[in-house]
Amino acid sequence: MNHTLREINLEGTFNFRDLGGYLTEDGRRVKAGVLFRSGNLSAMTEDDLKKVAGLGIKKICDLRGVDEIEKFPDPVLDGASWYHTPILSDQQILGQVGEHQDFADVLRATKPGELLLNLNKNVVTFKQALQNVLNVLLTEPHEPLLFHCMAGKDRTGAVAALFLRMLGVPRETILEDYLYTNETLDKMNAHFTAIGYNNLPNIEQEVLDALFEARAEYIEAFLDEIESNYDSIDVYLTEVLELTKADLEKIREHLLE
Repeated sequence: MNHTLREINLEGTFNFRDLGGYLTEDGRRVKAGVLFRSGNLSAMTEDDLKKVAGLGIKKICDLRGVDEIEKFPDPVLDGASWYHTPILSDQQILGQVGEHQDFADVLRATKPGELLLNLNKNVVTFKQALQNVLNVLLTEPHEPLLFHCMAGKDRTGAVAALFLRMLGVPRETILEDYLYTNETLDKMNAHFTAIGYNNLPNIEQEVLDALFEARAEYIEAFLDEIESNYDSIDVYLTEVLELTKADLEKIREHLLE
């Protein structure tokens, strides 16, 4: 599987990818040019904006909290509607990574990676947040959609996993997609340094590594939580997130080929 063919290289952001091309369990394929994921967009250049505008993106789901959006607002993308669909509220600890001492204290008090394991497990219960994202997807589902957070890894990774599993992409492919973020770590770190986002003083390196790396156990915690509590992804989507069978058919009709 060649991920790099679907990575879109931009100067002012990172981990910007087209989720098209993945094979599903029933032999279909996710359409190219419809679902895009990325990291923070606030430092995109004029050339970046032209390149992204050329993708025809019509909808942007910003998964970040208000605090992050105020500090690092998305640029205006011609032709695209912007939706604030936070996965975490500003009261939830990961919505405010960066400069908050209470977050640093929490990091010091937990085992490396424990915070993200818990986050990915708990996202399954964030009913309203996930419904908000799905509602944007369901609005003209044929129109290209971009969703992003700051690192384009955990909140973005959970939404990507939900979308791909909903479309029938196998778990091992979803895992590969999530782990591809590690190919962009140098660019992510340089980006965060440039915008002043790497401000976590006196944190041990192994804790920082666990925070910024994509690790298989993180996204597996999300997928395991769904699989252990529901008979199938469709049961979770219909009974918890309240999609109808018609909604699912509509999404699959427009996003698969």
